[in-house]
Amino acid sequence: MARRIRHDLWLESFTPPLSAGFLPLTTAAPVVGIHQGLGTGTPRRRRLPLFLLERLGLRRYRHIVVRDAADGSAIRRLSPRADVQIVPHGIEGRQLDEARLGTGRFILFLGRIDTWTKGLDLLLDAYDRARPPLDLLLAGSGTPAEEHRLAALVAAHAPGPEPRIHWVRCTGEDRRRQLLRDSAFLVLPSRHETFGLAALEGMSYGKPVLHFDLPALRWMRDGGDVAVPPFDVAAFGARMTELATDAELRRRLGHRSGIAAQHYTWDEMTGRYLALAHRLVDSPAAPRRPRKRGASWQTIR
Repeated sequence: MARRIRHDLWLESFTPPLSAGFLPLTTAAPVVGIHQGLGTGTPRRRRLPLFLLERLGLRRYRHIVVRDAADGSAIRRLSPRADVQIVPHGIEGRQLDEARLGTGRFILFLGRIDTWTKGLDLLLDAYDRARPPLDLLLAGSGTPAEEHRLAALVAAHAPGPEPRIHWVRCTGEDRRRQLLRDSAFLVLPSRHETFGLAALEGMSYGKPVLHFDLPALRWMRDGGDVAVPPFDVAAFGARMTELATDAELRRRLGHRSGIAAQHYTWDEMTGRYLALAHRLVDSPAAPRRPRKRGASWQTIR
């Protein structure tokens, strides 16, 4: 496609299982690789040594966008010559509802159902140990195997006629927004994360976020988050109880979360992409692919 479509700049979003392709080998125009995340801090479970291809591929890129500073540092080590820019995920701008700060009826996990990666087994163990006064709601879906695994875990941790752990398959944006509004705070017990978009969504509603202190999640630091040492289940449970019992603490942290989230709007993030595109395309030294090669993108989109 890069050879067929005339272009002055190409933005390539890296997709699994590889974190980099070899598109710069096919074009003389600038290519910006958009890296979705290395998830630094926890080794990835892979059957093939794809990281070797990843390292080789990354070295072909002169311009790379990452989501957070931790991945930026890792990419600079792998590709020292690359110009690495940080452009986080974006969300819709939202007016903070001061009246709802500190309120909420349950503790919320919102995300993909992947027991090991998302640390759902750690979360259920922490909840069992601490027994906070709010119910725990798990919202999300996954593969049939992962959903079966979670159902078994929930049944083991929530016996009896009145369970306090609930799992719902969250479908639709309206339902997602309702859960965020009605939650007291969010939990992000991941062993491995690339950015944590659900955390940012919760912050936009003025909700504190409790998480393990992973490098990829440090963009939340001092933004109404509560971080505990990685995979310390006892500490996670203790802070869960503290947040569940102290509405004033949730109010203070939620206010900081809502203010911090206002710096991650789509207007802000798209502005960063536009600035990068102008810098690369408008530069006098920017290479140009000959116009006689390939069709216009409008003719084949």
